[in-house]
Amino acid sequence: MKSGLKEYPLLVWAARDILRRPGRGLLVSACLASVSFLIAVALLFSQAMETTWNQLMVQAPDLIVRRINAGGWAPMPAETAVAAAASVPGALTPTPRLWGVATGPRGPVTVVASPGVIPETILQGLTPPVSGQAVVGRGVVETLQDGRLILVGQERLQLTIVGTFPAQTCLATHDLVWMAPNDARRLLGLLPGEASDLAVSLFHEEEEPAIQADLADAFPWPVHITGRSDGVLRHHQRAVHRGGISVVACVPAILALVWIVAGTAATGSSRQAHWGLLKSLGWTTGDLVRLQIFQAALLGTPALAAGLASAYSVVFYPPAAGIAAWWLTGGQHLPALVLSRSGALIALLEISALVIIPYLAAVFLATVKQVANEPWHLLMADPWN
Repeated sequence: MKSGLKEYPLLVWAARDILRRPGRGLLVSACLASVSFLIAVALLFSQAMETTWNQLMVQAPDLIVRRINAGGWAPMPAETAVAAAASVPGALTPTPRLWGVATGPRGPVTVVASPGVIPETILQGLTPPVSGQAVVGRGVVETLQDGRLILVGQERLQLTIVGTFPAQTCLATHDLVWMAPNDARRLLGLLPGEASDLAVSLFHEEEEPAIQADLADAFPWPVHITGRSDGVLRHHQRAVHRGGISVVACVPAILALVWIVAGTAATGSSRQAHWGLLKSLGWTTGDLVRLQIFQAALLGTPALAAGLASAYSVVFYPPAAGIAAWWLTGGQHLPALVLSRSGALIALLEISALVIIPYLAAVFLATVKQVANEPWHLLMADPWN
């Protein structure tokens, strides 16, 4: 083959070689698609969970102050708490919040009855419930039969469902019940004038670590203060941990792919004899290497695309999204999630590089090792061994 031969005929020859050995091509394609799918699901799910959570946390208060005693959490007098927080320089708009946990039809649910607990963007378009009514998350409404919700706390309460939180807020509202303040106080056993905790905003977010000590000293009872950055860091670590474990678990699959590719791309006496014949007809080592790279690209590109597309669907499109949540969390996470797709394209490019580079490297090295020999050496291989 002339060294100046255009690449298009070589690409056609590569496609012809693939069709001559369809079994080998299907094996390599299936392995590549499976590996890319497994890695992409793990990384996309972790990245999407973190991105979605960060978007919600941007709207969260800077600091949350909770009163504690020997038994754990305790309600706080709202007026006293607001006055104490307002006396601290830099602590802005202290807001009492009313929320807690009650028992629903299929387990605990989070009860909310005041601003500041749910981000404003989630509440847009929803009518605030009045006494005897509730707005619920998707996980709660799925358990109801007649549009009525029965909750058990300090009292037994029956509510009429008048709205449902949007599906795209499922990460924050899956088990949420928004009700009127009077109903929440009865359910949670709180007296008028008591609050569950206190939300505090800061003039400068950088003041968060420094102001916590002054804020704690301002209250006449022991308090526990958590910052928004603590929640962001906690969920970041959880996402990195989950994604890292999943990728490490896929390392054997990547190694198996490399071994299969190396074993099928350039080994076998019949392949060596075929290459010896081509070299004796004028093909160069570079031509043969390019031929194998083209074959790898023709097999790998659709396989990689299929694996990534399947992973993208499993992570971002309900009800398929429940598969990823169930698999990566051991069946203990939400059954379906609507996650943010921000940054997904970059993640897909990184996953493509993670899979395709070892794949092409295996093809290249295995081919070079075999075809670098002289034609007579390759022709001596017995194709019937």
